[in-house]
Amino acid sequence: MRSIRGQLTRNLLGAFFVLLGGALAALYFTARDELIEQFDDALQAKALAISSLVFWRDNAMRLDTGDQFFRSFSKEERRDYFEIWGDDGKPLRRSDSLWGADLPLAEKPGGKLRIRDLRLPNGRPARVLAVKFSPDQLGGDRRDRLPKVELGLAVASDSEPLEEALTELLGIGTACGVVLYGATIWLVTRVLRRGLLPLGQLGEQATHINADSLTTRFPTEDLPAELLPIAARLNELLARLEISFERERRFSADVAHELRTPLAELRSMAECALKWPESRDPAADQETLAIAAQMQAMVASLLALVRGDQGQIVTQIVPLDLAGLAREIWRPLAARAVERGLLVNWVSTPANIQGDPALLRSILGNLLENAVEYALAGSVVDILVEQDGSGVRFRIRNPTENLTPEDVAKMFDRFWRKEEARSGGKHFGLGLSLARMFAGAMGWTLTAAMDEQRRLEFTLAGPVALTA
Repeated sequence: MRSIRGQLTRNLLGAFFVLLGGALAALYFTARDELIEQFDDALQAKALAISSLVFWRDNAMRLDTGDQFFRSFSKEERRDYFEIWGDDGKPLRRSDSLWGADLPLAEKPGGKLRIRDLRLPNGRPARVLAVKFSPDQLGGDRRDRLPKVELGLAVASDSEPLEEALTELLGIGTACGVVLYGATIWLVTRVLRRGLLPLGQLGEQATHINADSLTTRFPTEDLPAELLPIAARLNELLARLEISFERERRFSADVAHELRTPLAELRSMAECALKWPESRDPAADQETLAIAAQMQAMVASLLALVRGDQGQIVTQIVPLDLAGLAREIWRPLAARAVERGLLVNWVSTPANIQGDPALLRSILGNLLENAVEYALAGSVVDILVEQDGSGVRFRIRNPTENLTPEDVAKMFDRFWRKEEARSGGKHFGLGLSLARMFAGAMGWTLTAAMDEQRRLEFTLAGPVALTA
């Protein structure tokens, strides 16, 4: 299992290891180059000093070795070495520290200054400088201009102290790196543990949330800024879950409540038929059939809601005339409107739309039937069909006296009914929920509002038909 703390620890330690290794390597090589440069500068100074003590006289080389400078070239010290060659390549002079051996140069000194590593005849490591120079020439008792003579000079110094210093420097750098890296491991793990503690606490709180504790909210007062958006989104999710669970509980209770009465009626009628079969009234069969049909309609509505929740409503979008479809659906309801003394005010124009005929019939039938059943007796019902560049709208408006703006906000809830405004038992409180769901399946919208004159208005809006 991947761990954020483990991944951060590895990344931080890896980055620090690279940085620390790079810094120590740069420090080591810088110090190494400085030490070698100082060592080579000393070699050049010794070569310059020796060349200044060499002169040519009477066709022979002379070297003034009386200075204390040559003590390091003696047999006793054996720290420095030199050898001088003539222009014919024959050795002319070598230091006593060589014990008669030659410096093991692969080639004699050339015109350029050359410094490299080698092994001395005694097996010790050394750095050697090889160069050509022209000694001063003396004739008689004065310095004369004589033909130029070129000699080769090689000066070597024992580099074992240099190598020991470099080894010691490498050891110190490595030890410092190990100590620093170990301290960094301890520090990074400790800091990450403390820094990620709020995240762990948030996760621990989340583990205790279940269906019975959806009212729990994550505290945001002391959370770091990085966790505040997460806690806020989780609190919003819990709020939505709480509402959803409460709606499902209420839905289950409403289903049980709605089915209890017709089931009790069916049981009572069945018991009476079994107890007094000879006195059975034929009207009871009709009532039983009506109750069964009512329950079947409720179950069909519930199944449609379930399919809608699961996104399984299949639509067949075709061009339609919304005004013509609305007038067709109104015809069976016209007689009931006349009974209740309703005056219907139609304001419509042909409206070419894109919709599913079956779903639109269900939506419009529900809206028109509600207007006929619940509009104030003797009032005016306005039905408007409008079309413009933004789309098409079907609006139905009727006066009401028992509904409030708060009720309008609940009208699309499942099983919601304003009991004072309902009569009979043929309405389940599912029609508007289904109508809004069917509208959404087609890409339409269905809304409800109440104006200042306490008129309830439903608006169904959708797109116009595409023209070829």
